[in-house]
Amino acid sequence: MPTRMDSMISHGMGKVKAAKARLTGLVGVFKTLAEQHGQVAALLERVRGNTDKRSELWPKIRVELISHERGEVREVYPVLRTQAQTRALAEHHDDEARELEQLITTLDATDIASEAWAELFDRLADTVISHANEEEEKIFPPAQDALGEDRAKELERAFLAAKQQIAAAV
Repeated sequence: MPTRMDSMISHGMGKVKAAKARLTGLVGVFKTLAEQHGQVAALLERVRGNTDKRSELWPKIRVELISHERGEVREVYPVLRTQAQTRALAEHHDDEARELEQLITTLDATDIASEAWAELFDRLADTVISHANEEEEKIFPPAQDALGEDRAKELERAFLAAKQQIAAAV
């Protein structure tokens, strides 16, 4: 369970990412996804090199990553796959989502106190941050252009509902 400080840092970073997304013209689901990227990035950084935070924050990070990625795969990327200009981006995303899930599964099977877990976690954190930056810079802007602001706002509701349902089941 994250401490109050962990939650404040996570939400603060999320708000920064959301503001940056909005300044670049992103709205709806794309702004929300960027905000969630900031939140989980802050939690990932809290765990790096801090063995005391591993068992405290890993369950939260795990649920956030799985529900976020599966929510995207369920609600956002199928829509992007229908657009010629974003189809290849959607395919690329699905490959990265599978890699993230595999890393999470491997972490779950590794002793959380071990050096191997720390190395895997660092790899996961680097992968997540790289994936998030790529989405925010290379996928979200053309996706929003292809779908328009109204559709981006509609997708936000569907994504959030899916993410909540998935989080409850993980």
